[in-house]
Amino acid sequence: MGVLLSNKEVVSQSERVYAQFGKKWNDFSHFNFKLDHRNTEELKNIGIGKVLLMVAMGESTEALLPTIKENRHLFDLVTNDKCFGLLMDNGITPDYVMLCDANVPFKFFEPYIEKSKNVKLISTVYGNIEWTEKWKGDRYFYINRDSIQSELEFLKIFGNDTRMIPAGSNVSNAMVTFFNGADNRVNINWAGYERYLLVGFDYSWRPDGNYYAFLDPKPKRHYMNHRTLIDLYGHVAFTSENLLFSAKWLVSYVTSFKLPVVNCSERGILEIKRDTLKNQLSKINPDPLVRKRVRELFENAKKMNEAFNYANDLFNDSRGAIIWQ
Repeated sequence: MGVLLSNKEVVSQSERVYAQFGKKWNDFSHFNFKLDHRNTEELKNIGIGKVLLMVAMGESTEALLPTIKENRHLFDLVTNDKCFGLLMDNGITPDYVMLCDANVPFKFFEPYIEKSKNVKLISTVYGNIEWTEKWKGDRYFYINRDSIQSELEFLKIFGNDTRMIPAGSNVSNAMVTFFNGADNRVNINWAGYERYLLVGFDYSWRPDGNYYAFLDPKPKRHYMNHRTLIDLYGHVAFTSENLLFSAKWLVSYVTSFKLPVVNCSERGILEIKRDTLKNQLSKINPDPLVRKRVRELFENAKKMNEAFNYANDLFNDSRGAIIWQ
C-alpha cells in the first residue's frame, strides 16, 4: 500500500467533501470562534524530550490496550474523538483528543463530559459544536489547508494567526499532520516529539474481526466493504475507498517528509516503517529526570538564541551611527 497519490486525486477528493459539507462547516466555525479557546502556538515544541503515542480506532487497538496501559508513564498520548471513551473505560486518560469532524455523533462523548476536564481538545474550527461547547478542558482550534484553498474562508472567521495544517482526509491522519506540521512550504517537526508511534491505524478490517476497536457497526461494515485484499501481515482484509485513500495519503505524507513516525498497529495496510509496540516502547528511557533535563536544555538554548538575536539587532542598529544619513 505504498502507492503515492496524484495531485488530481487529492483535488477531486477535496472538492467532493467541500461541496457536501461547506455550509455546515462555515456555521460551526462562527459558533466555535465565540467559545473560550487557547492559542494553539502554546503547543509548539511541547514534545521536546518525549514520545507521542497516537491511538486511532482500528481494531488493533483492542489487542494493544494492555501494553498501552502498562507503559502509560513512558509517553504522551493523543487519540481521536470516537476513541476517547474507549480509552477512559479502560483506565487510560489521554493528554489530547483530536476532533476533526462536524458530524461525529455526540453519543461518543456525552458519557465522558466530566472526564474531559484535564484533557486538551484539539479541534478543527468546524468541529461538532456539541463536543466543543461542552468540553471541560482547554480548547485549541486549527484550520485544514487543502488543495482547493477552502482555508481562506475559515481564516476570515478565526484570523490569520490561526494554526493551519495539511488536510489529512480523516481524523487519524490529522493527528499526524497536526503534531508534525510539515507541508509543501517547510519540513519541520512542529510539536518536537522525538518519535511518533501509531496504534489503531489499520485502514481495514478482517473478516472475523470488528470494523472498529470493540465496535462492529452493521450494516456499515458491509456497505463500506469496497475491496478485498491481503494486508501487510498476510491476512485477508476488507477496506473502503475512503480508508484506502487515507492510507495512501498518509504513506505519501510520512514518506515525502521522512517523518519520525513508526506504525505499531501490527495489522492493516499502512505501509510505512513498522515495528511492534513493545519493541518501540522498550527503546524509551524510563527515567523522567532524563526527559526533564532535555527539556531544560531546550529552554536554555531557546533563551540563549533569543538573547543572541536581541544583541545582534542592537549591534546592527548601532552601526547606523557611524555614517550619518
